Amino acid sequence: MSSTNKKFFVEAVPLLLILLIDGMGLGLVFPILNNLIVDPSSQFAATLSESARNVMFGSIVAVFMLSWFIGAPFLGDLSDNIGRKKSLMICLLGAAGGYLVSGLGVTAHSLTLLIVGRVIAGFTSGSQPIAQAAIVDMSEPEYKTRNISLVLLALSCGFILGPLIGGIFSNQELVPWFSFSLPFYFAAAISLLNAMLLQFLFHETFTTTGKKVELKFYRAIEIFISAFKHDKIRSLSVVFLIMLFGWSSFYTFISMFLLKKFNLSPFDITIFMAVMGIGFGIGNGFLANYCAKRFPLQKTVVTTLLLGAIAILFTVLAPTVTYAWVCIIPIAALVSVAYAMILTIFSNQVDSQSQGWVMGITGAMIALTFGINSLLLGFLTSLGVNAPLYISFMGLLVSGLLMCFFQEDKNIMETQTSEATAHLL
Repeated sequence: MSSTNKKFFVEAVPLLLILLIDGMGLGLVFPILNNLIVDPSSQFAATLSESARNVMFGSIVAVFMLSWFIGAPFLGDLSDNIGRKKSLMICLLGAAGGYLVSGLGVTAHSLTLLIVGRVIAGFTSGSQPIAQAAIVDMSEPEYKTRNISLVLLALSCGFILGPLIGGIFSNQELVPWFSFSLPFYFAAAISLLNAMLLQFLFHETFTTTGKKVELKFYRAIEIFISAFKHDKIRSLSVVFLIMLFGWSSFYTFISMFLLKKFNLSPFDITIFMAVMGIGFGIGNGFLANYCAKRFPLQKTVVTTLLLGAIAILFTVLAPTVTYAWVCIIPIAALVSVAYAMILTIFSNQVDSQSQGWVMGITGAMIALTFGINSLLLGFLTSLGVNAPLYISFMGLLVSGLLMCFFQEDKNIMETQTSEATAHLL
């Protein structure tokens, strides 16, 4: 291994850990919320009706995502003013503080502290694009594809580890002193450790130009609206929003579905969410590149979305939980491929100077859709535990059908090489 390569791996360690922490941030809380909120005998919801518990579940998920929606572009602009390292340090210390406050909220039986902690953690979860930009800054041209694949690996590991940490460290049957607050304290400790690694191992990769970027808390709304003012991506944005609305319905409420319909234990739900993370890894790490080399992007999106919709329908109609276990890896892998391909198509609709802008749009859509959907579905679950999964099925089905009619801009060359696809992931 060359000295340049060795230097990269040393400096990349804290960046990859940041991506792992981001990946596990949302999944960490689902096994805990099932016990704290959905369970009618829980410490937070013992006096609440079932519909009120569902609303509370959705609201706690929503505040994290909506805070992420507001914070990510703000922190991204901040990094253009003060550099990558300082911005990432703010993200890590904010994450540590958010997890600590949430843990104290659980310990003190304070719903207010729990929500405040999720707001802080959400607002400072905008580290992913900054860390990814720093890794690209550090990458030699011949190693860029490999290094971006490390980004995918770190995120996939976070998707796997988040539910495992949340489920295992809160299970007192495994170890008597484990508790529902311990996963939050553990995540806070990891964030602080990573902040120290960042301080000592990572060297600034961004050279400021002296031009200050105006910082706006409403920047995310501006980015979101700009998607529908741009002729080349307006119709694609509609397709992407419908897809995200469907997928966020599944991802956010599958744990509640398994608990209520099949009476799965918290530990079984933890393993189920981790297996879903494996599906993400398969889709992002292998299938996306494989499909990009061999098939048209648009047809791949249509096919994977329709197959994903069918697999979700099998899950919701399943007479036993076995169907859900069989379907979860294909569902996660198919949605991951559709996501990667549709991002590539977004990129292909704009020139090289607009890549950061268009990726910012997709990020804003993801955070806002997950946040609003969580709020809405907290109410919709009063219609039945199957309702969010039926919405998920319809979202993937409709977006897949609409994608059949999308017309790409033929004036911009379509890039389907594995390197370009990996770069967008």
